[in-house]
Amino acid sequence: MKNRYIYWFDELDKNALAIVGGKGANLGELVKADFPVPGGFCINVEAYKKTVAGLEEKIHLVLDSVEWVKLDDVEEKAGQIRTMILQSAVFDDLQVEISKAYLSLSGEIQPEGALVAVRSSATAEDLPDASFAGQQDSYLNVRGEKNVLDHVKRCWASLWTARAMAYRQKQGFDHKTVFLSVVIQLMVDSEVAGVAFSVNPLNGKLEQILISSSYGLGETIVAGTVTPDSFVLTKKDLSLVERTLGLKEKQLIREPGGNNQLIDVPKALKERFSLSAEQLKELGKLVCRVEEHYNTPMDIEWAFFQGKLYLLQARPVTTLKQDISIKDSLVSGKLSRLQQFMIDDILEHYPEAPTPLDYSVVTMSYQSLLDSVADLGNVSQATEIMTLSEDGDLRLNPPKIRPSVRTLSIPFKLFRKNALTTDHWHNTYGKNIKPFVDGVIAEDLAGVNESLMLEQFREIFGLARKVCDLRFYYIFKANLIPMTALSLILKLFTPKSQRPVLTDLIMTGLDYKTAVIDREINRLAVFAYQHPEVRTAFIEEDRDVFFGKPMKEVFSRLTGGNEFLLGVDRFLKEYGFRTEKMYQPFSGTSWLEDPARFLVIINAALQDTCLEKREGIEIERKNKHEQWVNSFSASLKGPIRRIFERSYLKARENHIIREDTLFTLESLFTVGRKITDELGKRLVLRGYLNGAEDIVFLTVEEITEAFLGRINRNSCIQMIKVRKIRNAVNQTLWKKALYRNLDSNVNSESLKGLAGSPGMAKGPVRIITGVSDFGKLKKGDILVCPYTDPTWTPLFGMVAAVVADTGGPLSHAAIVAREYGIPAVLGTKVGTKFFQEGEVILVNGEDGSVHRI
Repeated sequence: MKNRYIYWFDELDKNALAIVGGKGANLGELVKADFPVPGGFCINVEAYKKTVAGLEEKIHLVLDSVEWVKLDDVEEKAGQIRTMILQSAVFDDLQVEISKAYLSLSGEIQPEGALVAVRSSATAEDLPDASFAGQQDSYLNVRGEKNVLDHVKRCWASLWTARAMAYRQKQGFDHKTVFLSVVIQLMVDSEVAGVAFSVNPLNGKLEQILISSSYGLGETIVAGTVTPDSFVLTKKDLSLVERTLGLKEKQLIREPGGNNQLIDVPKALKERFSLSAEQLKELGKLVCRVEEHYNTPMDIEWAFFQGKLYLLQARPVTTLKQDISIKDSLVSGKLSRLQQFMIDDILEHYPEAPTPLDYSVVTMSYQSLLDSVADLGNVSQATEIMTLSEDGDLRLNPPKIRPSVRTLSIPFKLFRKNALTTDHWHNTYGKNIKPFVDGVIAEDLAGVNESLMLEQFREIFGLARKVCDLRFYYIFKANLIPMTALSLILKLFTPKSQRPVLTDLIMTGLDYKTAVIDREINRLAVFAYQHPEVRTAFIEEDRDVFFGKPMKEVFSRLTGGNEFLLGVDRFLKEYGFRTEKMYQPFSGTSWLEDPARFLVIINAALQDTCLEKREGIEIERKNKHEQWVNSFSASLKGPIRRIFERSYLKARENHIIREDTLFTLESLFTVGRKITDELGKRLVLRGYLNGAEDIVFLTVEEITEAFLGRINRNSCIQMIKVRKIRNAVNQTLWKKALYRNLDSNVNSESLKGLAGSPGMAKGPVRIITGVSDFGKLKKGDILVCPYTDPTWTPLFGMVAAVVADTGGPLSHAAIVAREYGIPAVLGTKVGTKFFQEGEVILVNGEDGSVHRI
């Protein structure tokens, strides 16, 4: 009798694991139980066995030679096995069966062939005691017989990735007895999709259902790239316990040709829940049915398409947390003004809720800050002010400052402790930190063992703590007396109309790190501007294609291009550590890591109407500043003059150190990201992570514990899955806290903030939330943003004004706006939510107001 290799879903059930693997068996079980599963079929494991039969001896020889403790050897041997399989032919009988089944699945209405998902289904995946989900590859939007056959082979080969092999080795599975089936399933072009748990994994409550949903295809939620809506239902009557409106930043849609495209979600859709009450009820019933059928808590993926609910996948929940409380706010109770100030300060410095790995950095630096002001009274620990539960629940608990007897001695301590000089800082950086950073940057980590990398990782945090301690010493102790003296002298001896802003007095004409970096960026931009072919490349190339190409490919063929490349290379070696989201370093990326981000900055600088004059303007500004300082100093008498001059020099010296310490932290954590990238890959191979990027959902301590084998692998994967869900909730609550004044702080025509830079300007609103949006800006736009940091500086040369949700007169945005001579209104709290893209507004930097026109 002729062997059979194709099985339709309705021919299978949960007992077919050995025939079609875990995913195929589960889909068959669901179809047989009359669940709404998109149609499809499975290619059984016998097809795989027959294909590799002639390769078994070679595969076994390679397996026997693997040195499992060496990552590069595992990857090399895995590549050898995959190449063997990809180069083998699909035997004739199987080709015929697959083609026939695919054409039947496509039907007459799709003569060109249906869009299908081609998914791996291993005989060791989706088991209750071992979650192999994600260990093998799956492919979406495959169309045509030839493409289907090609992707079937790719799935077979994915059984032999280094990640899958290392995971099986750690779990004790015999490589020679694990086989692969392939699932071919119709794609569902969903309008709304997501995941659902038949038990609430955030608190372990068996009587609750947790649902996450967003627009478009569900991959955005599974990958954690959007903040979805969240719903909690009771199983008893499917009533709504709570719901949280997610940001739903993007949606993944399918283009007519079958490719996926990530696009912005329209504002109107963002502001409403993605599921109706009726859809929630229908989905809740489906979840309960799936759990009842399997008699165990289940994790499912679902989608709504043209009003119909589809069940895409279902697998058991392997671990649960118990007795973890749920809250709907970052803070609890009524806050004092000082406590609210502390919350606002945290939200301004950390515009997103920290992941567990960033939490390790945030609490370390915040503890350093608290220790630096301990003389003010008894303060809490950083880990008490910002708490992180095991399931990833983030809470803010600002303490009540309690002055102590020690407070009375603060003035005397300041005089005694204000003794460190800049030499102390430069010696610390030069002798200890820079050589360490340079060494790791130059090192190929693929050949470094885990114990050394973990030691380097811990050293990064140790050095970062020392840098923070010095940084906050200079900010809060060394700087307090000179800044107070300068402020008092200016107030007493200058008319209000002629009085400079204190920060401008300190920073104008000063070679602090950001000023030096901005000057070098300007010089590179001027060079590009003065070489027509280089300038034209920035202007005329398609932006997405341009910034996706290697720089050498873009510029080496152009007149002046090689010189430009040399300049960029020198710049990045010296200043490339500059990082977006610098206070949350494991969520950020430096220019050195992604030079395309730096090209975005150069592109923005090229829009500066005063580009070629900018350096001259700064020199003239510096000369005028020095003339004013000399004239003002000469007008003072005796000890007042000496106090002013000494305080002026000391404050400027301290600002240089303040900037240098921040840049040093950026360099340390650029190295930290390099190490975590490698550690993440190795944790995938050890079976602790489904993807290397998931390492951000572990704390520093947990990363170490994983490498020491003190964490259960399956529990770690499930814990991260729960933390991803909780992170989505955290992000929503964080934004809710940040924009809490949306209703009370605005009327229909105007918005009030803080005056940051004088002047008035009108223009169209351009909402910029990060580097990826920089390309939207045009000359004369009003930059409306949540915050700015030093990576944003070149934008100020092309915009008419700046409006920011956070900040004040001393913030980065205000200081740079004054340097560029454009109005700025800061601390609006809600500007990015209140104004619409493209509407024309008037910015009044005199009184801190913004008006619709």
